[in-house]
Amino acid sequence: MLVYVDDTILTGNDQQTIDRVVHNLSNTFALQDMGSLSYFLGIVIVHKGDSPPFDDPVKFRQIVGALQYGTLSRPNLAFAVNKVCQFMHSSTENHWSAVKRILCYGLWLHHDSGSALHAYTDAYLRAFSDADWAGCPDDRRSTGGFAIYLGNNLISWAARKQKTVSWSSTEAEYKALADTVAELTWLETLL
Repeated sequence: MLVYVDDTILTGNDQQTIDRVVHNLSNTFALQDMGSLSYFLGIVIVHKGDSPPFDDPVKFRQIVGALQYGTLSRPNLAFAVNKVCQFMHSSTENHWSAVKRILCYGLWLHHDSGSALHAYTDAYLRAFSDADWAGCPDDRRSTGGFAIYLGNNLISWAARKQKTVSWSSTEAEYKALADTVAELTWLETLL
């Protein structure tokens, strides 16, 4: 229950308990039930329900948790797993469908430097960086990522949502590039 002056929000996962609390409060105070929350303290609340809730949230969390460990050896899954992790507490049927697609998905990551340069470039670090711009429709933040190779071997990778909202695609790319350079600097020091 959240109370601010004379406005109250009551929420929970047991409708009978909520009804009982509202009934008990109405015996003491004059209450007006405004229905589903749509506006509170200058904030407009928009409910995004694109499909019904998934009927087995524990199963969803277990599978997604296992997929998180899978990204250690399958970095190509990192972005998609990151997306479904954002819905661990309110998963829907659409999110479950996405998890099943991730389970079926597979891609072998390999970088080929070209046969002519292959002998000379095996000892060099190569980095690839990319970012989308405002890719998350919920908070408009961009997701950036990188893959760093030592020769033909993938040794470091990441795909994560950026901490701030970018004003342009160029800014999103620069932020991803800065993360890549930071990782390259650390790897260079380590090596």
